[in-house]
Amino acid sequence: MRFVFTCSLLFAFTFSFAQKTTHQSEVDALKALIKSETTKTKKLALLDSLTSITRDKTALGFDSISRATIDYAIQLDSFNLASRKTQNLINYHNNVLGQPTEGITIFNTYFNTLKNHLTDRNLAGIYIDAGDSFYFAKEVDTAMSYYKKAKAHAEKAGNERVKAFAVLYQGYAYMDEGEFVKASQHLQEASKTFIAVKDTFNIIASKNMLSILYSTNGFINEAKKERAETIALAELSKNYGLLTSLYSNAAADNNKQGLQKERIKNLHKAVAVSEKSNNLEYFKPLLLQSLVIAYAENDSIIKAKSYLNTVRQDTKNMEGIYESKYYKACGHLAFAEKDFDTALKWGLKYLELVKASNHIENIEDGESFLAKVYEERNEYNYAYSHLKAAKKIEDSLKSVQKTNALSYYQTLYETNKRDQRIKDQNSEIALLDEQNHRKALLLWGSIILLIALFSIIYLWRSRKYSQKNVQLQKTFAQDIIYSVEHERKRISSELHDSVGQSLLLIKNKIFLESKNKTDTSLVDGAIDEVRTISQQLHPFQFEKLGLIHSIKNTIENFQKNSYIFYSEDIEIEVLNISKDKEIFIYRMLQECLNNVEKHSEAKACAVSIENLKDAVLFQVKDNGTGFDVTENTKLLNSLGMKTLKERAQLIGAQLSINSVKGKGTTIQIKVQKN
Repeated sequence: MRFVFTCSLLFAFTFSFAQKTTHQSEVDALKALIKSETTKTKKLALLDSLTSITRDKTALGFDSISRATIDYAIQLDSFNLASRKTQNLINYHNNVLGQPTEGITIFNTYFNTLKNHLTDRNLAGIYIDAGDSFYFAKEVDTAMSYYKKAKAHAEKAGNERVKAFAVLYQGYAYMDEGEFVKASQHLQEASKTFIAVKDTFNIIASKNMLSILYSTNGFINEAKKERAETIALAELSKNYGLLTSLYSNAAADNNKQGLQKERIKNLHKAVAVSEKSNNLEYFKPLLLQSLVIAYAENDSIIKAKSYLNTVRQDTKNMEGIYESKYYKACGHLAFAEKDFDTALKWGLKYLELVKASNHIENIEDGESFLAKVYEERNEYNYAYSHLKAAKKIEDSLKSVQKTNALSYYQTLYETNKRDQRIKDQNSEIALLDEQNHRKALLLWGSIILLIALFSIIYLWRSRKYSQKNVQLQKTFAQDIIYSVEHERKRISSELHDSVGQSLLLIKNKIFLESKNKTDTSLVDGAIDEVRTISQQLHPFQFEKLGLIHSIKNTIENFQKNSYIFYSEDIEIEVLNISKDKEIFIYRMLQECLNNVEKHSEAKACAVSIENLKDAVLFQVKDNGTGFDVTENTKLLNSLGMKTLKERAQLIGAQLSINSVKGKGTTIQIKVQKN
């Protein structure tokens, strides 16, 4: 990636030299391991480590080590590793050595071998670094084409961050070509992407470049606003390198506005944060030279001389990228001291150097300074000549700024107009969507309502059918019980009136004709058996005696023929119950007593009848083994119990069974009075 140097004092710093110093001994140890290693993959891994710890360090042989690693990686078909190392090597020549043409040579050497074997991510990366080489070599069109290719491959790879770098560098290129609007759009796009991927460092870098762009084109307020946001973000992330650049750029804008106190204040802020950064050696000469110029222009000659002496303590501060700024600082200090001959010497050197760089603003600055020097020397012809040259550049710059401003605001207006049109269209679409949504809701609501209505009707009809079916079953059961009772009565009557009478006639005939009067015993037994069966089927005395006396007789019969002690507590004489119900009550009590006899193992059983206000309560209670009502569901669902329940339902009685294991059973039948 790229490292952007200064433009006057408006510089952006986007590359961090954060690597720790690596000792030669570590490098030598790794080289020894590489030499002795026979496994190719392990050897490549060691070479990879060696290039990482020597990265950008000329003294440790980064260039030759990188080339050896790239060649070996290609031999092993590790093309993507070779690509990454090629990118680092190009970046080293672009940004560390300042040799972009060598970066182009490296790209041309390896790219044809690598290009068909690389991922889209690595293709995007190598195109960006190659684009930087062409950019620094002033081949902007070629650089632009490579950035476009990088962007396309980054999109294929789905890597938004790498795409943002390509867009950012397109913005730099547009800025150099004077296409302010396109530059602004690309820088803003890159900034938004870096924000989306949460790349704080490059958010700050792109916004810093945007503020520089605004300032260069005369949008001081826009630059100030953008810079303030960027400073806040840089302070939060403790990015001292970019903070140094931001405060320096702010000082340059202060100078344009004539705010000299703020200018010096921001320069000192830049010095303070630069001391916390990893790049103090890079920043220090530039900041010291800026302070020399600022104090010289504001009548603080002693301070200016002090800072210049600090600059002169190291010759590196006066060479290379620092040379032109050093000449400018010397010239301004000499001018402040009214040493116009010395000021002229430094001014001419400065102008010669900046003309070679073709940086328009610096050339204007040099011409303007010489005009002032010649004026003080009373050499008005030269003063006029340089002033005219300065004004020509100034007018040209202002014209460009006005054109850029017009283009910017026109584009801004068109963008806002387009955005408003899109907004209106989106509103219309949203309205249509809302209408369609409501129609869909109405349709689905109607469907759901109809389904609900049909479901309710279906459930209601199903319920009515179930109720009817239950009622039919109940009626059928009642009819069966009535029919059974009627049939038992008929059979009982037949046995008593027909079979019984026939047996009596047979007995009498035997008695009259037989000499032995005891031969009727068999007939007597048959008669008793018929009477017993008839009595069980339907007690012939029931109609005559009624329910209460029939119950008492039944208890008496059970007592005569059982080991269980049966007793009754019946004091009521008259039951206010319909005759139709009495036979069913009798059968239910008869069934209860049969169950006591068969299953209870009781010692005693008591039958009681209680006359309540609205009902009559019949109770059968024994002291037998009892059972657990919750567990013994089989007994509760036995045929006898089912018959009890059916008869109770038939006459509308309440049947209650209460039993405790080991403590006996109590059955209550509650029948409503008429």
